Amino acid sequence: MKVLLLTGLGALFFSYYWDDNFDPASLQGARVLLTGANAGVGEELAYHYARLGSHLVLTAHTEALLQKVMAHACGPSTLGG
Repeated sequence: MKVLLLTGLGALFFSYYWDDNFDPASLQGARVLLTGANAGVGEELAYHYARLGSHLVLTAHTEALLQKVMAHACGPSTLGG
């Protein structure tokens, strides 16, 4: 019980003093390598990084699905148009 209480207090202390200084603009123009970008988490990350203006290097097992992801990531909706 004490271990659980100390763990909880430690987590609260850590989250209170967490300094979240992530700047999405820092990814503008950055090169990002994504593996497994044809589906799932890799696909969603490809779309997210494309919206942030990163240069993507995508890998996948299936070229046809990868072409679909590339077309969607480079489309007008990701460019703000």
